[in-house]
Amino acid sequence: MEKKIAIEAALTNAANEVEKALGIIRAAKKTAVEQGVSEVRTEEVKREDGIYLVYDDGTYMPFSGNESNDNVRGIGIVYDGHAFLVALEDLGEWPLVRDYKKCPEESPFYKTECEGLHDWDFEGATEHIKEIGTDIPLPDGWYIPTLAVLEVMCFWKDAINKALVYAGGKEMPDEDHWSSTETSRNFARIVYFSSGYANIYYKYNSYVVRPVTAF
Repeated sequence: MEKKIAIEAALTNAANEVEKALGIIRAAKKTAVEQGVSEVRTEEVKREDGIYLVYDDGTYMPFSGNESNDNVRGIGIVYDGHAFLVALEDLGEWPLVRDYKKCPEESPFYKTECEGLHDWDFEGATEHIKEIGTDIPLPDGWYIPTLAVLEVMCFWKDAINKALVYAGGKEMPDEDHWSSTETSRNFARIVYFSSGYANIYYKYNSYVVRPVTAF
């Protein structure tokens, strides 16, 4: 009997604690609404296609212009089931590789345009470029976008730029941007952000590099 009473008391206490937690959450949501914040940021937000503010603590929320812009790590993008994080600033203009003559004659990383438009593996593509040798000062854990990723960045450029400015970052300029999608020993893909046109250029040319990472 005493054991049963103890169990019931423990369950009652647990229920009370849960109710207290729910009360805190409800109060936080109410405060957020009153302050004009669209919703409380949380890792449980359903990630539908769109643009997100991603914070240093790993939480995120859809971008509307009403949320907190403190401690934003980057701009999260979800597009057609793919997700990535755009850095708040670019790294300037750089050649893609230090010496294209060190690139192999043949490589599984050399892609046609059709292949590049379906290639989302920016980590693998960037690691290959780093193995060849590059002077691009990529921070740890950040990568050069593949053609597929870069095209989405260009396609949503205006909306992403709005979020970048709101978060204290810098707009993506209407300049040529490097992708990490190589096409041959000599060439890799770029995207003109003024027109959305993709082309190939020598790897020793200098173009804008805007890093991305996983989201």
